[in-house]
Amino acid sequence: MRKDENTSAIPTADSSNEVRVAAVEEEIAVGIETVETGAVRVRKVVHEEEHPVLLQVRRQNVEVQRISINRPVEEREEPRREGDTLVIPVYEYVPVVRMQLTLKEEVRVKTTEAQEVVTSRVLTNSEELVVERRDGPNGPWEKDSSFD
Repeated sequence: MRKDENTSAIPTADSSNEVRVAAVEEEIAVGIETVETGAVRVRKVVHEEEHPVLLQVRRQNVEVQRISINRPVEEREEPRREGDTLVIPVYEYVPVVRMQLTLKEEVRVKTTEAQEVVTSRVLTNSEELVVERRDGPNGPWEKDSSFD
């Protein structure tokens, strides 16, 4: 008989005075079973918003003016500035009894600047994490207020 066996003597009402012994063995099985009791999910939500932004914009306007001069000159002049105007002399040789350098015209290029304040729309993003829980494997998802 093994040590882990429970034995008990059960006398029977037999005329031969025999004693019968029954052997009983018990076994136990231990295991692990995974049972879902709830769940948590986390998702990221991106919010986009437009915000007005004031900007200062500079604009340049260029005005070109041609002025006829037609005056004889002794020598060429380089382009020059007169205030905010760039003066570019244009020369040509004109046949006369003799060759003479003549200032045919001046091209005046005037630059002006203007500034103005304009409103532009700028798109910004912000992110938010949403934590939701559910009870049981098929319960409804509910926002977890402990993460607000």
